[in-house]
Amino acid sequence: MSTIPWREGWAMVLYGPRSALLLAAIIGFPQPVLALELNPIALTPEQWQANGDVSFQHDPAKQDVLVVNKGYAELKNTDFSNGTIEFDTKFVGERITGITFRQHEDQADALYFRPSADCAVSDECIQYMPTAHHVFEWDLYGQYQTHAPIHLDGWNHIKLVLSGARMNVFVNGAHAPSLAVGTLVGGFSDGAIRLHGPASYAHLKIAPDVVDGLPLEAATDSAKDDLRYVDHWLASKPFPMPSRMDAALQENTGIDPVYSSMPKPLALWTPIALDPGGLLNLTRWYGDAQTGPVIAGIWLKTEISADHDQVKHVDVGWTREIWVFVNGKLAFQSKNLYGIKGASKEPGGRLSLTNGSFDLPLRKGANQIAVAIDDNFAGGQQHWGWGLEMRLANTDGIRQVGGIVANARAPNAF
Repeated sequence: MSTIPWREGWAMVLYGPRSALLLAAIIGFPQPVLALELNPIALTPEQWQANGDVSFQHDPAKQDVLVVNKGYAELKNTDFSNGTIEFDTKFVGERITGITFRQHEDQADALYFRPSADCAVSDECIQYMPTAHHVFEWDLYGQYQTHAPIHLDGWNHIKLVLSGARMNVFVNGAHAPSLAVGTLVGGFSDGAIRLHGPASYAHLKIAPDVVDGLPLEAATDSAKDDLRYVDHWLASKPFPMPSRMDAALQENTGIDPVYSSMPKPLALWTPIALDPGGLLNLTRWYGDAQTGPVIAGIWLKTEISADHDQVKHVDVGWTREIWVFVNGKLAFQSKNLYGIKGASKEPGGRLSLTNGSFDLPLRKGANQIAVAIDDNFAGGQQHWGWGLEMRLANTDGIRQVGGIVANARAPNAF
């Protein structure tokens, strides 16, 4: 069974209670704060709520240093929205770490680092992602990971500029953003700030409302008006996916679902909406089912009407195992198991429309598309991002049949 221990330590301690008081309390000083100042934040126990192995030290070179060996430290009395956050950080070998912001209990936006000797060229060095239901969604947002001039040994200077739905990240004095995020999808426009371990932090400064001209509005979503993306999905309730050991893969995998086991009463189905980019983010909707040493599964369905018998080619991205039925017959099945040779799809086991493709046989009239999908990662021992993306080659001679429009638990609009 595969394990990914270097991810697990950080993700398991990602969340805890949130405190939200006055914005001025961010810096911990009694005097008034000018909104456009870059204000130093004291790295002392009075300013931080520690969760885990956290200590406050004094380095003659760096002055006060916050050391997070395990867990996180949350800045007290914080309700940060837009502005600039700068800090120095020192990593512990190649163990991942990061910062979460606009944190609301178990939901946040996150920037995290995968420090390595080849960070200057590795597109996995830094990444943005949302988090929900205590689940670390790195594998759903591969478009927001890239290389950066990270020093594996010694200190690194990090600057985050947050403005509405956008974020620019500058690493070690880079003039251009090392990472530019056009659409933050964590779900909240403000919230707490947490520094995660294992790492050391120094010289933290925050400037509310200093955004360097970065627009508030999200970048254009090319998928929003693209009728090729399959939407109008209905979802069943999640269920434990039966599994067995695959002798060839040496991995616990889901047992092929039977179409007749799909729930039939309409009352058991819920409409769900897409995230930007055409992504059906199941973790956002059903991540509370992704717990314990069990694989979580769910049924999805939609309807496509065709004006004549035809075949449509479909590109599909997913995590982790998928079965697609058309009018009750299996049309496609595959696996995207991270780190498993022969079952991990490009790019790197992450969700992308390059994961796979198949032909969708449509008959004249109404066609039901049903999907069984699970979140199988390491046989259910770990839970990460869970989702689906499906795009038709074209919409000639067909139309998607929309049902009830989902009142989405999707990202807040800015």
